[in-house]
Amino acid sequence: MLKVINLVFALFITTIVFAHGGDDHNADYLSKAKIMIENGRTYHKDISLVRSMHPVFMNHKRDKTLRQGVRDEESSLKSCVNCHGDKSGNKRIDDKGQFCSTCHEKVGTSVDCFSCHKATISIK
Repeated sequence: MLKVINLVFALFITTIVFAHGGDDHNADYLSKAKIMIENGRTYHKDISLVRSMHPVFMNHKRDKTLRQGVRDEESSLKSCVNCHGDKSGNKRIDDKGQFCSTCHEKVGTSVDCFSCHKATISIK
């Protein structure tokens, strides 16, 4: 029985290491973000703040847009999708393995924004 448990554990560890090896969403976003910051091209000043306050920021943007009528790029969900979405424009940002769904899956919440909002990048 102990051999079976050890085998299952070894398989589990091995598959975790290679689980997302070839997928498109495994691009080196951290390195790309660091390069953007070095070049002064960043939208988010403090990523840990963005991660912890994301729901509050999204609700604030919603309130500015819907209740106050502010329709600028900073308050637009489109600007989020255009930066964080699949650059080919073929995948929805809430598809499995994409930016929004990956984080939401980790914290056990649903992505319901895109039942109404466009979920693909606007290719220019």
